[in-house]
Amino acid sequence: MAGSRAPAVAGTFYPADAQELKRLIEECFVSSPLGPGATYVTASNLLGGVVPHAGYIYSGPCAAHLYAAVEKETQSVIVCGVNHGATGSRAALSGAESWETPLGKATVARELEDQLDAKVDFLRVDERAHREEHSIEVQVPFLQTILPQFSFVALLFGRLGASECAQLGRAVAEAYEAQVAAGKKTILLASSDLNHYLSPQETERLDAVALERVLALDPVGLLDTVEEHGISMCGVIPTAVLLFAARNLGAAKARLLKHCHSGDAAPMREVVGYASVAIEF
Repeated sequence: MAGSRAPAVAGTFYPADAQELKRLIEECFVSSPLGPGATYVTASNLLGGVVPHAGYIYSGPCAAHLYAAVEKETQSVIVCGVNHGATGSRAALSGAESWETPLGKATVARELEDQLDAKVDFLRVDERAHREEHSIEVQVPFLQTILPQFSFVALLFGRLGASECAQLGRAVAEAYEAQVAAGKKTILLASSDLNHYLSPQETERLDAVALERVLALDPVGLLDTVEEHGISMCGVIPTAVLLFAARNLGAAKARLLKHCHSGDAAPMREVVGYASVAIEF
């Protein structure tokens, strides 16, 4: 294992200054018209969910809806992200002992990484895949803000088939169960934006088609639907892995907390869709 992973997108996707970052995250929760507002309640039956990963000024308030539901007692987080640059292994664990952000260091759960690595033959520890990727990194300051103490596992995925997603989902579900058996409250996250760079109307239509499968807890249907309709949902693979894990764990329902797009934050003709989805027992 290497030492600490340095932030790749501090100063671009979110502020590099700690105080500025804290202020912006607070705005995402409390004062943004797209956020959950000052009064919100956690969900004791929360298994995890889907969160967006764009720049905080665009998708941060949407992400805050899911993070507002996470109980502060959560100690362990498994985050599934998308490898936008297709660098390194197509299924990659982080090679770092911790991840740095302007808010400090977040500890990687090495024992949990080893457990996952042993269960999936195509999963690799590959720091190269994670080095410049933002989809998991942008989740870490939110976790550092809402959780007093936690460790996490970063799983980064490139192009995978449905059977490989199912295998990963089973491994993630078993890792979740092991953490819970050890007395650690755990959540599972998939990092994904929805459709990219079409009109607001077309983005909303395509987002709704993809979200219908997410809300039905249907990973195979989601993969098929995204391909059939040409939906540019970048994190469809991590979302499918999450849904396979959720089904293995007996999740009862998925609930749409917030859906919006980048044009809701700043006027633009072509937008990117975002959603926060809670998956619950």
